[in-house]
Amino acid sequence: MNDLLDLDSTLTLMLAALTPLATVEETLEAAAGRYLAASVSAAQTVPPFDNSAMDGYAVAAEDPELLRSGSLRIAQRIYAGAKPGPALSRGTCARIFTGAPLPEGANAVIVQEEATVAADDRVTFHTRPERGDCVRPAGGDVKLGQIIAQAGDALHPGRLALLTAAGHHRIRVHRQPQVVVLTTGDELRQPGSPLEPGQIYDSNGPMLAALARQAGAQVIRTARVGDEPDALRQALTAAAKDGDAIICSGGVSVGDADHVRDILAEEGEVTFWRLALKPGKPFAFGTLGAKPFFGLPGNPVSALVTFLLLVRPGILRLAGARDTATSRLPALLVGPVSKRPGRRDFQRGRFHIGADGRLWVEAFARQDSNILSTLSDGNCLIDLPKDSGDLDAGSYIHIVPLFEANG
Repeated sequence: MNDLLDLDSTLTLMLAALTPLATVEETLEAAAGRYLAASVSAAQTVPPFDNSAMDGYAVAAEDPELLRSGSLRIAQRIYAGAKPGPALSRGTCARIFTGAPLPEGANAVIVQEEATVAADDRVTFHTRPERGDCVRPAGGDVKLGQIIAQAGDALHPGRLALLTAAGHHRIRVHRQPQVVVLTTGDELRQPGSPLEPGQIYDSNGPMLAALARQAGAQVIRTARVGDEPDALRQALTAAAKDGDAIICSGGVSVGDADHVRDILAEEGEVTFWRLALKPGKPFAFGTLGAKPFFGLPGNPVSALVTFLLLVRPGILRLAGARDTATSRLPALLVGPVSKRPGRRDFQRGRFHIGADGRLWVEAFARQDSNILSTLSDGNCLIDLPKDSGDLDAGSYIHIVPLFEANG
């Protein structure tokens, strides 16, 4: 227990201890952002019928009149949403609009820019079509019965559109994790209230709640608790009763007032504690009342780093996600970076796309774990390997993007 675990081993151990939540059936609209409980096949073809890809004229590419004179008579008009018109007869075409069904006998569409219409509804074409031109064939995108989504896939907007087009209205997904966010420490005060000497505002509460929501969880409660052991025990027990998981910051280090880990050991189980990670060494994971417990450092920078690297994958696992990996992108250092070997270090920085098309990243000069401005101004974490020392400008590293919002 006293040995420092590396990040990869910690993730493997933690994810193996977590089980996806139960499944429920939801409408596609209600299931947005959730994860599929099972693979899904197409209930109908996409598109369901041959239709025009452009505004123009539906023709039979082999029509002898078209091949001889390059002109046809407009016999019908077909709009999107209309039923297919009567079958084309020799020497005729259909004025057709994007998305409208092709009439029987038509196998190509000539775009309207390649046509000249006379007053008698006779149209002359300036190009010779090939079979299939500007036609979206039935099943050209998705075939009936084709697997279109896998268990654990996220229901992002694009996937919702495909499932709807393929004939689905309701779908089975995993429950959305409901979490309780606790922040601990006698020094914490409600934002907006006056501060007494020695007090600070609770910045972890809003930050962790926002991070949990971004990870796909529903935050059912946030609460601040002092360092008194009985109050902590009561708050932790209530959180385990109400939520699917507990996210708690503070109280997991080795100070005299750090009681959370001891309470977890008494009331539940500590799976691991203390990581070979900077910032974020005092991170605890275990169970309380059979519910997963994520114990983050009280320092806001350390709390954010450990949330992104450990808690977020844990929430995704509970939510049933197939892919829980944290995104990493290759980048090059703008300037040198100082680092001591021994712990994997995630420094705050800001990346940009260089004139060469590659990602370049610059580490902030101040990397102390109490410097909140680097969280606000930065857009990434710079992943520096455990055994590396100082790195030179131009060194190849990886970054973890922080936030999606621009600016």
